[in-house]
Amino acid sequence: MDVAKIISNASSHPKFQGGCVITRDREIIGDGRSLLTHSKVEIDCVSYAIAAACKRGTPTAGAVVYTTRYPFSASVFQCHLMGIRQIYVLAHDWEPFYKDEFRRAARLAREIGMAIEPIFDNEDPRFAVNAQDSLDQQVDTTLFTDAYKPDDYDPQTTSEILDED
Repeated sequence: MDVAKIISNASSHPKFQGGCVITRDREIIGDGRSLLTHSKVEIDCVSYAIAAACKRGTPTAGAVVYTTRYPFSASVFQCHLMGIRQIYVLAHDWEPFYKDEFRRAARLAREIGMAIEPIFDNEDPRFAVNAQDSLDQQVDTTLFTDAYKPDDYDPQTTSEILDED
């Protein structure tokens, strides 16, 4: 997701910058950014990344998409045609202008059996602190000693070792 964030900095969209990375077997096979052309045509970052992967001749079946923007319905259908089954989206507030388009994309993904999962940037503060850590520091050392430290029951010489051989 960090690579997708860096790619989104190169986006030419004035309001909603987006970046996308397509990976397969931990290898980046396509990347894209959101574009707004001079003729006011908007190109989604997922469509751009799929086009980049196809231009290189890289098969995308079984690949995973990581994007900083929620994909449009056309991009979801393109992913379906290319054999992509999972899309991970950076969790953020919905863009109000595109809310209906995103709902259509979610409905289409549900119909074709594609998973669109959110990735949260920040940790939930309720789960960030492990309460068990403070209890681990208060362990009674007389009851729990170092298990690998030699004690009186360990053999001291090789003649005391009783092997089956």
